[in-house]
Amino acid sequence: MTTRLVVGAISAEANRVATNLMHHLLRDETPADGAAVAWPAHRPSPLASKTSLLGFTRMLSSAAEQSGRSHLGLDMACTDMGPSHSIFGGLFLYAPTVGSALESLARYFSVVQTGTRVELVQNQGSARLIYDIHNLAGTDRLHDAAYTLGKLCRSLRRGVGESWALDHVTLAAPTPRLQAPYQRVFRAPVVFDAQHTALYFSPRLLSQPIASADPLRYADFCAHLEQLMPGGQESELLEDALRAWMVHAVRWGRATLDYAATDFGVTPRTMQRRLKEQNISFQPLLAQVRMETAQHMLSQSNLAVMDIAEQLGFSETSAFTRAFRSYTRQSPSAFRQSAFAARIH
Repeated sequence: MTTRLVVGAISAEANRVATNLMHHLLRDETPADGAAVAWPAHRPSPLASKTSLLGFTRMLSSAAEQSGRSHLGLDMACTDMGPSHSIFGGLFLYAPTVGSALESLARYFSVVQTGTRVELVQNQGSARLIYDIHNLAGTDRLHDAAYTLGKLCRSLRRGVGESWALDHVTLAAPTPRLQAPYQRVFRAPVVFDAQHTALYFSPRLLSQPIASADPLRYADFCAHLEQLMPGGQESELLEDALRAWMVHAVRWGRATLDYAATDFGVTPRTMQRRLKEQNISFQPLLAQVRMETAQHMLSQSNLAVMDIAEQLGFSETSAFTRAFRSYTRQSPSAFRQSAFAARIH
């Protein structure tokens, strides 16, 4: 359902709904009616801090592949400006200068998305905003990078005027079949297969005032972002990323530590060391994710128990039933009946 919504999005509202649904899906809380959530005025979405980057990039890649739209992330950036209380909308609406907006974006970006590095760098008469994704080797980064930089570029133009121009853009992603759409959207040369994903521009832009600046609202907005900053515990970030990876991997028959190490861009030995350092046990976590996924599939789909067991990598339905009963104290059929009865009431 979510993929079809993303693929079929032809308006700003459709894209906002599609993106919102992807965020919900990654938390197993997809709204039944597909409606977007209305966040309080001048407050960033509390859902944003729960977004799984690994799951999000794979969702975009799957949607692009199924639709044949090789620049889907770029298309979404062009139509999804986002509300004024989002981190993009708020900072570039209320900040006094472009420099202060970019510095705040780099500081508070982890509120909306973990597993990334956003950094404002100035040297040798040039400036650049770097957006790097951590631990996503083997994953198509192009759509997420284009979506993020595209929205950022639109926010900058809204704040300082459409005449503003980038020097160039670099993307740490393979060169796509069609490059012209990227150059058209960014209105600047775009270099692929680069070391970093970044926007390059004149440092003079940093001192340029934003016409809609509002010091009081900017201070209030930044104060609230400060409260939403994650605690920075690396174990929580790794566990969150592993959970998102496992949800997909169990259905692909890739839910092993070796495959996890490959997809996260490290050796199995390094992966084992990181898990041990952060007190994360791979197999128990995998078993938990399997059962949580099973509960979601039983309550939200009409798939036969046998088919669910197969999709979750169990060799026999009886083995799945035993594992499920041990986890929930109910058989899969009984759990499904209870979930159905709860929805009716």
